[in-house]
Amino acid sequence: MSEPYRILSVLVIIILTLEGCRKTPEPPDPGQQVDFTACVKAGESSSFEIMSFNLQGFPKTGSLTIHTVRDLINAADPDIIALQELINESDFDELLEEMPGWDGRFNPGNNDEWNLAFLFKESEVSIDDSKTRIIYDDDTYAFPRPPFEIFVTHRTLKQSAYLINIHLKCCSGAENEARRRDAAVKLNEFIQNSRSGDPVIILGDFNDIISGENSAENQFYIFVAARAEYRFTDMHIAKGSLLWWSYPSWPSHIDHILVTNELFQRIDTTVVLKAEPCYPDFFENISDHRPVELILK
Repeated sequence: MSEPYRILSVLVIIILTLEGCRKTPEPPDPGQQVDFTACVKAGESSSFEIMSFNLQGFPKTGSLTIHTVRDLINAADPDIIALQELINESDFDELLEEMPGWDGRFNPGNNDEWNLAFLFKESEVSIDDSKTRIIYDDDTYAFPRPPFEIFVTHRTLKQSAYLINIHLKCCSGAENEARRRDAAVKLNEFIQNSRSGDPVIILGDFNDIISGENSAENQFYIFVAARAEYRFTDMHIAKGSLLWWSYPSWPSHIDHILVTNELFQRIDTTVVLKAEPCYPDFFENISDHRPVELILK
């Protein structure tokens, strides 16, 4: 063997030995806090911050997800959050244990691994449990996950509202689109017949876009067309840059917040929280959706 090849062989052996001895990186400590403050703006006591967040089979990576979601919520500091895709109530309760001063309501109906829930800050929001209910629980065609309704009051603004948390049928295809369209019709009927004159916020994973300019392109056009009665507060996001859409893996903007006209004068802004610059493992450990937040003043 020539001298250059002998030297090369020795170097290869040394490199392989070092690689074999290198310690495997330890997984992140679930108790270690993630600093999201550079990516999300904290809420204010003088405003009513209402968030929707699909947590994609919460908790995706067990305790790590629970602790990281805790840190994100603490940084954003909303007043109430409508959550979608929770696997079970015990993990939800574990999240609550990590968040002093917060309380929650888990949907009373068993919805397999696609459950809905609310988290709320007790110092900012009160809930009238006598008005908590599941609606359309017998209509699995339009609502594979029945909407979860609560009645809340913001303590500072003295503003009350019904919040309806939804997670509609997913995916493309004529039948799935028809099911979402049917859900929109029935939600409108419910508002007109049972909540007429009441402030209502429908929020969650609508599983489709709202930017279509006619009923053929937009399953939720029944709301868009009724401009005097309803407003998608995130329409500017839906029609804006894809960089701020709520579901970047598609990419699409499918998580929405719809309010009735009793709240039009309260609307300040709606934002998508883009937390991944502060936590590059956001989509791996937290969710494939970003949170959407409405601010009322």
